[in-house]
Amino acid sequence: MIKNRYPFDFLAAGVLPEFSPEETVYAAAQAGFTAAGIWCDLPTWDRGRGKRVAQALAETGLCALDLEVVWFKPGEKMTAHDGMIEIALELGARNVLCVSSEPGSAKTKRRFEHLCRRAEHGALRVVLEFLAITEIRTLQQALAVVRDVGHPAGGILVDTLHLMRTGSAAEDLRGIERDLIPYLQLCDATAMLADDSPEGLLDDALYLRRLPGDGELPLRAILGQLDPHLPLSVEVRSRDLMQRFAGDAVGRASAVLQATQRFLQGGD
Repeated sequence: MIKNRYPFDFLAAGVLPEFSPEETVYAAAQAGFTAAGIWCDLPTWDRGRGKRVAQALAETGLCALDLEVVWFKPGEKMTAHDGMIEIALELGARNVLCVSSEPGSAKTKRRFEHLCRRAEHGALRVVLEFLAITEIRTLQQALAVVRDVGHPAGGILVDTLHLMRTGSAAEDLRGIERDLIPYLQLCDATAMLADDSPEGLLDDALYLRRLPGDGELPLRAILGQLDPHLPLSVEVRSRDLMQRFAGDAVGRASAVLQATQRFLQGGD
């Protein structure tokens, strides 16, 4: 049994990708989650959407664990994603999730530091996620960016799928400063990926994740390297679940929560 694991009942936005952010909040609450991730499409996010999400959070008592996703892309202005910080602060979100397709780490560092400075007057963290289809591909690359920037609002996001798909092992998490990892995204998957092309990696991340305990990733070993009180966001974005619970946000969220509870309460 994984003991003293608290809290784990956070629902990532990716579990319900076809539902609106406010629908995700209500579904998370009805399923028994205490926090929800908020997907923010900045170009289409307006004041009305912000009010609806804020109302959903207020009515349910849930907090917004994170707002995603800031995706750094070449040629953008430094201020291109400032609106994400403003929305996150308005919603009281705990984290803003970033990934980077900027070639070379120097540009990523400058843009990451800019967002950290925008966030520094609140209790907001800016976390950099690494994954194989971006320029920040590995745990070590993400750590290098965040450590070099050295801003207290900065951190990294470890997703168990991306940790394993980018060649790391559970032991690589040992010794990382606790403050650099505000939360973890948890899911299971197959140990090996049949198609490791960019298209295959994307399909894996968006549609092939499995419920904790239903796959072959060394989840218990990963969790064993981390603070037992680290918040867990359950990120099971799954074509199978989308088909089984088509149109049923609460049913899908409930299935994810129940499976996670079983896994965390199960034997070693």
